[in-house]
Amino acid sequence: MTGPEHYREGDRLLARAATMIEGSDGRARTAAEAQAHFLAALVATTAEDKFPLSVAWQKAVGW
Repeated sequence: MTGPEHYREGDRLLARAATMIEGSDGRARTAAEAQAHFLAALVATTAEDKFPLSVAWQKAVGW
C-alpha cells in the first residue's frame, strides 16, 4: 500500500469503528487497525519526503 492508500484505509476503518456498538471489542480492534494505517501513511510520507530516491521502503514491503 502507498501512503495515501494507508490513509484512506485508516479513515475507512475509523468511520467503521464509530458505527459499532460502544464497548465492543471489535470497535477497539478496528480503531487500532485504523491507527496502524495512519501511522504507516505518516511513515511513508516522511520517507518519501526525506529520501525521494531511496528504494529501501519498497524493498522493506517486498515491492
